[in-house]
Amino acid sequence: MSKIAIFGGSFDPVHKSHIQLVKFALKSCDFKKVIFVIAHTPPHKNKQYASTDDRVAMLKIATKGLSQIEISLYEVLKKKVVYSYQTLDYFQSLYPKDEIYMIIGLDSLLELPTWKNIDYLASHYKFMVVKRPCINIKKDIKYLDRCIVAQNETEDISSTGVRQMIKEGFKKFEMLLDKNVYNYIVERGLYK
Repeated sequence: MSKIAIFGGSFDPVHKSHIQLVKFALKSCDFKKVIFVIAHTPPHKNKQYASTDDRVAMLKIATKGLSQIEISLYEVLKKKVVYSYQTLDYFQSLYPKDEIYMIIGLDSLLELPTWKNIDYLASHYKFMVVKRPCINIKKDIKYLDRCIVAQNETEDISSTGVRQMIKEGFKKFEMLLDKNVYNYIVERGLYK
């Protein structure tokens, strides 16, 4: 049985921490592949800022050279909120002989009890958790027994923070992105 990891998000824009997280996951868990699932509208967000085409293009740029990566528009094509348990059920139906994991950051692990149908999700699937700076893992965290925790930490970067820097004209945001993703954003005038 092979392992496949699902990494869902807006990727609006994709930044270095997203790619670090995937590289850690591939290295530490021997996944056959990681599938980026681009959200149409995540349950916890109001809107997207870049178009789906732009987000796909930036993901393709950022993951160039990573052979075990796929990009899925499953949630985008639904044109509505899709919950994680629905997405993982969909991919399990595509890969019935494989074990499906969901990649999340440590901050998301702490929020799992608020997720839709979390008991079902946690009973059917496992989570690959990547540490974030300044967040500690306590032994009593619910669903920790369903997790593999990577020992590496990602940089503390958020897409929200990147968008805010761009909007306010800070050049520093360049350091948070793949240089070709940065060039794409500048050329297309995204997030201004």
